[in-house]
Amino acid sequence: MPSPRTSRRDFLRLAGLGSAVLGAGAVRALGAETREASANGGAGRAKNVIFMVSDGMSVSTLGLADAWLRFTTDASARWPGIYRELPVVRGLCETASANSMVTDSAAAASCWGIGERITNGVINITPDGRRPTTILQKMKASGRRTGLVTTATVTHATPAGFVATIEKRSDQKGIAPQYLERGVDVVLGGGTEFFPDDLTAAFRKAGYAHLKSRQDLLGWKGDSPALGLFSKSHVPFEVDRRNDPAIGTSTPSLAEMTDAALRRLSAGPDGFFLMVEGARIDHASHGNDPVGTILDQVAFDAAIGTVLKFVEFHPDTLLIITADHSTGGMQLNGVGSEDFAGKAPAYQGTTEAFKRLLKFNRSQEALGRQTKGLDPKKFLAATREATGLDFSSADAPKVVSLKGLNEVLPKYVGISWTSKNHTAEPVEFAAYGPGASLFPPFLRNDEVHARVLRAAGVA
Repeated sequence: MPSPRTSRRDFLRLAGLGSAVLGAGAVRALGAETREASANGGAGRAKNVIFMVSDGMSVSTLGLADAWLRFTTDASARWPGIYRELPVVRGLCETASANSMVTDSAAAASCWGIGERITNGVINITPDGRRPTTILQKMKASGRRTGLVTTATVTHATPAGFVATIEKRSDQKGIAPQYLERGVDVVLGGGTEFFPDDLTAAFRKAGYAHLKSRQDLLGWKGDSPALGLFSKSHVPFEVDRRNDPAIGTSTPSLAEMTDAALRRLSAGPDGFFLMVEGARIDHASHGNDPVGTILDQVAFDAAIGTVLKFVEFHPDTLLIITADHSTGGMQLNGVGSEDFAGKAPAYQGTTEAFKRLLKFNRSQEALGRQTKGLDPKKFLAATREATGLDFSSADAPKVVSLKGLNEVLPKYVGISWTSKNHTAEPVEFAAYGPGASLFPPFLRNDEVHARVLRAAGVA
């Protein structure tokens, strides 16, 4: 973490190392005075809007990702860092849907999509049957380019909530053609299973580059619209992308997808709207997978670094970073130093317990695939190899399934969960750049839509 004396410009430069999206000439053309003004400003109309969603993230998730980075890189996370270094408007956002105190991702994203609360499971259709124009459609009509980047299937609830209209979020094959019909310029993520050959052919006929691998993405010059689908279903978890060479070679990171999208979208003369989702934070939390959750949050934080580098040289960009809801109720609890059961009064074993997670080398999803059909002895051996944990003689007989693993993990790593479901607490909401002052310290999720449009000067 930079010291409090570090300049905002230096912080932005550090936050975005390795993610330059401009040529040197453009960088030189923008004076230091303009960059400094952008950090201290916030007035005027936003030409560009970047809307970043950490799906399923709680404040605890944010804190544990920050701790992971401090232990592994000796640097803090970028998201909490901007609270110290930039004039960010920080608030809490309440997350209910039209029919429940606990929202699903479809209703949550639809609040941003149309500015109204709807029923869980529906995409941008109101309880009384109306189908309002979505935020990406409005941005497109204003002359801006539009993009969706996600680690889920690109037709999943959150990206769909910004552009699509459909009765059931599960109808992803019905969502896919709407991206072409509504002219989304860049679509990057997973989900080839929802794009049959005739649909991808229609995208290509319309001038879209069809990107199928990390190599395709890195080689793409951004000189056309793009449909990038890098897995049959969701993009693999970050812990697996890091530890499985085959996945790491073929699958781009969220930061790489974000950088590629910005290359294309920023070339438009009238600005753009880009949604970036770290989707698998939610998926790992549903599975009560601590390393899956934390490392996908770390990957999301790296994408924030990419965006901060862009914003440094594009002061007319409104950046929003938030979550749609929290998932799982993950917490790091105090752990005793003697028996890892929390009995020692000063919790001396807590840090040691958390650091055990640093040895985990795959997600529980990947471990489940690897151990499918194995007998208990082989399951235990595979779990020891995946986690580096030395289970006690009392606990080893319980580790015969992922369920059993989850039952004993809190004793060893200090992290426990309240459920495998979404939760109802307010989420972090951060805004920076032109229009940030429009967002109050506490707001409802259905209030965001109109304020974003106002910031961008879109009716």
